[in-house]
Amino acid sequence: MNDFFALYAEHDQAALRARLEQMRAGFLSELPVTFEVRRDRIRRAIAMTLKHADALLAASLQDFPGRRAELARLTDLFMPLEAMRHAERKLAAWMKPQKRGAPQPFSLFGARAQVQYQPLGVVGVVAPWNAPLTLLLLPLATILAAGNRAFLRPSDQTPACAAALDAAVREYFAADEVSVALGGLQTSQAFTALPLDHLLFTGSTGVGRAVAASAAENLTPLTLELGGKCPVFVLADADVDEAGRRLALGKLMNGGQGCLCPDTAYVPAALQPSLLAAMDAEVRRQTQGDDLCGLFSAQHYQRLQAIVEEARQAGAQVLTLGTQACDEARLRMAPTVIVDPAPTLRASREELFGPVLVLRSCDALLPAMQALRQGEKPLGLYVFSRSRHAAQQVLDASFSGGATVNDTLMHLSVKDLPFGGVGHSGMGAYGFGIEGFRCFSHARAVYWQGGPFGLLRAMHPPYGTLYRFAIEGTLRRWQRRYADVPPRGSRS
Repeated sequence: MNDFFALYAEHDQAALRARLEQMRAGFLSELPVTFEVRRDRIRRAIAMTLKHADALLAASLQDFPGRRAELARLTDLFMPLEAMRHAERKLAAWMKPQKRGAPQPFSLFGARAQVQYQPLGVVGVVAPWNAPLTLLLLPLATILAAGNRAFLRPSDQTPACAAALDAAVREYFAADEVSVALGGLQTSQAFTALPLDHLLFTGSTGVGRAVAASAAENLTPLTLELGGKCPVFVLADADVDEAGRRLALGKLMNGGQGCLCPDTAYVPAALQPSLLAAMDAEVRRQTQGDDLCGLFSAQHYQRLQAIVEEARQAGAQVLTLGTQACDEARLRMAPTVIVDPAPTLRASREELFGPVLVLRSCDALLPAMQALRQGEKPLGLYVFSRSRHAAQQVLDASFSGGATVNDTLMHLSVKDLPFGGVGHSGMGAYGFGIEGFRCFSHARAVYWQGGPFGLLRAMHPPYGTLYRFAIEGTLRRWQRRYADVPPRGSRS
C-alpha cells in the first residue's frame, strides 16, 4: 500500500511539473508582458468570476455548508471582484518605473536610476479551507497585474470549489495562462515541491513550516500567511460599549474561522462586565433568525468543544453569549468566552479559530505587553482607546503582522496596505493593491549611465589627485563630523 501511494505521488508530481513547464514556456515566449495583455487577463478574470458566480457560490456552500450564502457571496465573490476592478484601474500607474536619485556628478550629465517592476513567471497559490475561493481569486488580481501566470491550488478539503473554479478557468484562460491543480492531499504536497517562481501559501503555522522546508529544495521565494493568537487591548479610556460590539463582530466573522479573528482580549477588570454585556447584545443582534455561522467540520467542532471543556474542568469561568445553544448536528457552537484560563491550558496556547474568545484581566498594561513580546508574533493586533497617543504606545511596544485601532480586521480591507505576518505568523507580505503587485514582481534596479569616462577615475586605478580629493577628503570630513559621538552612546 505504501508503494502504491509513493507511485501515485510520483505520477502526480510529474503531471504538475509538466503543467508548470508548459506555463513557464508560455510566459517566456511572451516577454515583455504588455499593459494590454495584463489588462485583458484582469478583465477576463472579472468576466469569469461574474459569469460563474452562481456555480462558484454553490460550490462554496457545498464545501462549507455552515456559512450563510450572503457571507460567501461577500467574501468569495464581491471582495475578489473589487480587487480585480481596482487592479484594472491602477494597472498603468503600477507599471510605471519609479525614479531614484542617481549619484553625483553623473546625474549632472544625465545619468538616471530607476526601479522597473518585472514579472516573476509562474506564481503558485495555495488556499485554505476557511476561505476556499477568496484566497485564490483575491491574489489572482495582482498576480495577473504583475504580468505573471497563475497556478492555483485549492484546499484538498474543498473539492467542489476546486472543480467549479477549474471549469471557470478553463473557459476563460488558456492552460498556460491560469491553471488549477486538482487532487487530494498528495497533490497539495507535490504542488508545494514544484520549482515555482513564487509561492503564496495561506494556512496553519505547522503546515507552513512543512511548506517552507519543501520550497527550500528549489529555493522557491515564499510568502507565508499563517496565524496566531491575535490579541486585543481594551484600554481604560476606551468606549467600552463600542469596543464590545466591534469585538463581537470580529470574533463571529466567518464563525471566528479566520487567521485575523481576535483570539485573546486583555481588559481591565472594572470594564469586563460592560464589555461582556455589549458583546452579548451584539451576538444577539447578529444571530437573530438562525444566523449563527457553523464550523467547517466535525473535527473542528470537537476540537473547540474539548478546549472549552478542559478550561471548565480546570476551574476557569466559561460564559456563553447570545441565546443560541450548541448544535453538533449542524456544527454550530455557541459564542463562548473563557475568563483567565491557566497558561498551561489549550485555550491559552493554541490558536482558537472559532467562536471562542479568551478574556484576560489586565489592569497593568506593561506586564502584559512584556509577556506578549516574549512569545510568538501574531498576525493581527487590535487596540481600543479614545487616545491616539495611548493606542500608539501599544503599537510601539508590540509586534504583529498588522493592526487596527478601534476595530478588528479592518486593516485587511485597505487594498494598498501590505498584508502579512512576522515570525510564526508568516513570512513576507502581499496585498490586494499595489503591495500585491510589488510582491509578485521583481523590483529590478536599472541604471542609465551619463557623463564622460573621466568621471570614473576617482574609483579606479591608477589612483591619483581625484581619488585623494573625492574619497580620502570625504572620509576626513566624516571623521571630523562624528568625532564627538561617544562609543557606547548615552541614555538620559
